[in-house]
Amino acid sequence: MTTRARFLSGLAVAGLLVFAVQPVAVQPAQAAELSLAKLKLKIDLSQTTVSGISSGAYMAGQFQVAYSDIVKGAGIVAGGPYACAEVSPGGLAPAVVALKRCMDTSLGAPDVPALVANAQAREKAKDIDPLANLAQSRIYLFNGDNDKTVTRPVAEATAQFYKAVGVPDANVKYVKLPKAAHAYITDGYGAACDFIPKEGQKSEYINDCQYDQAGDILKHLYPDTRTPNAPEAAKKVALFDQTPFVGDTSRTGMATSGYIYVPEACQQGQTCKIHVAFHGCQMPANLIGDHFATKTDYNRWADVNNLVVLYPQIDSTAKPSSNPKACWDWFAYTGYDFARKGGFQMTAIRKMLGALADEQ
Repeated sequence: MTTRARFLSGLAVAGLLVFAVQPVAVQPAQAAELSLAKLKLKIDLSQTTVSGISSGAYMAGQFQVAYSDIVKGAGIVAGGPYACAEVSPGGLAPAVVALKRCMDTSLGAPDVPALVANAQAREKAKDIDPLANLAQSRIYLFNGDNDKTVTRPVAEATAQFYKAVGVPDANVKYVKLPKAAHAYITDGYGAACDFIPKEGQKSEYINDCQYDQAGDILKHLYPDTRTPNAPEAAKKVALFDQTPFVGDTSRTGMATSGYIYVPEACQQGQTCKIHVAFHGCQMPANLIGDHFATKTDYNRWADVNNLVVLYPQIDSTAKPSSNPKACWDWFAYTGYDFARKGGFQMTAIRKMLGALADEQ
């Protein structure tokens, strides 16, 4: 395949990634936007964790591997191993590899030794933090038995990758839930557990399997996590301005606003940690409103655990136009360095963390 053919094939596939359904656009509620730098919180960045669903799961994993100096754990819901789309058999475009090797496996399952070698090369080039940090990491993995989008062999490769780079078995929790489809899982909100939308059918990709996934993630990533008594969060999420962090707006695909949840204890000066939750494709605010930030239950756990929760946002209408499904970049639509510290979205999220921690 020529370079031009690979490029055109990649563009064709990029628009298909993860979901074929187009939900009706939903404009997020208008409210005053916070400036992260003006919150003046006491943040312990060394206890940062991340999680995500689907493209957000890939983003969480690549952010955790790249910034393992500060990111101590990751919850990967229906996602695959670090930089999966970057390791290409036969020089295929990353978007093709993403679809045919890192979601279904028609090109074969992800090549774990090759992925480890790629991560080691990125470490040597100082594109990511030392892989030795991962020996202290805690990893939550999830794959539903009914997930037809990111298939079981991909999830198995994720577990194998983390083991190969030194994460102890005791630090990995791998949940395989019967009936669960390709969605973020809750206990009490969303579609049926095994719901898979048909062509043209609206979905938020949040399914009710009577399983508190947010709680299980946080309890694994932070073993001292306290269980909340309240059925709902004590506050509402707030909008914050993402524009100081996104850089070249023609390339990042990011929205102008994101969501943040700051518990009262954190506002009142107690030292807090940060958890970053990445939505999946077709799940940003301009498509499903604030539901990923309010219906996934992270916030009520945050209330009793001094945990600030950051919900950065992609926008389905933002440039580049090669991302119509509003996915986080795990297949190189923002550039070759999408999974490295220098990548556009990676840098944006790191700057958000720095602003919250008042880094100078």
